[in-house]
Amino acid sequence: MRLHRLTSTTLLVALSVATGFATYKVRAAVHPSVSEHLDTARVQSQLGNDNEAGGYAQSMLMGPKIHVHLNYGDAVQLEDCDRAVAGAFDMWETALGHQIHFELVDTPKEAEVEVTFGKNVKLKGQIVSGYINWSRSISTTTGEVKPLFSADVKLRTTDPKGRPLSFEAMRHTFGHELGHMFGLDDVKQIGKLMGPLDLRRPVSKPDESEIETVLAIRDECKSIIAKRGKGTHAQFFSGGCSCHHDH
Repeated sequence: MRLHRLTSTTLLVALSVATGFATYKVRAAVHPSVSEHLDTARVQSQLGNDNEAGGYAQSMLMGPKIHVHLNYGDAVQLEDCDRAVAGAFDMWETALGHQIHFELVDTPKEAEVEVTFGKNVKLKGQIVSGYINWSRSISTTTGEVKPLFSADVKLRTTDPKGRPLSFEAMRHTFGHELGHMFGLDDVKQIGKLMGPLDLRRPVSKPDESEIETVLAIRDECKSIIAKRGKGTHAQFFSGGCSCHHDH
């Protein structure tokens, strides 16, 4: 876990290390837990457990439609919250060539992703602009493998002085957290979506290296799924990882 402290202008961030894939080359930092998750899928594939391998890969892809529920909490700038959410959705839908689509739903039970806004988002007592927890796993019942995915996002609506954050700043933060959800890790460069939040110059979209890396992750998942055999008996197995990131 990396703790990002929010200052009046810049979010300080720790150095992250890029992780290479066995099959695909990546140009941006990949979170280690995602590499471990895909390694699990690869191992299952090598063992001939194609259904389990495909289940892990599908939990990384999350399906073509991702359902999101919004909890406005104590936010007052509801219009800016909505604009930030819509902007973050659009940046990633466009970046990924509309392979995925975000859809807002009315209740948490309908959602894979729960987003909560708050004036005083903190992590371990430190002010942060946002953070995400996610879980990916598979379950098997009577031989059928089911991919599982869920995420919980917290987004701050005020700066350290209590002033409302702009929708651009909240869009950067939400887009950053979605970047984690797609597999990217933090970087230290200001001006990148996965870098620190500069309140004076929020980032509006992922750059080419970030997009190519997410697409590489997704391509590898699709390759693993394509190897899934028909009629393979799925031995009872469940597992996954829970990941926590803050921004």
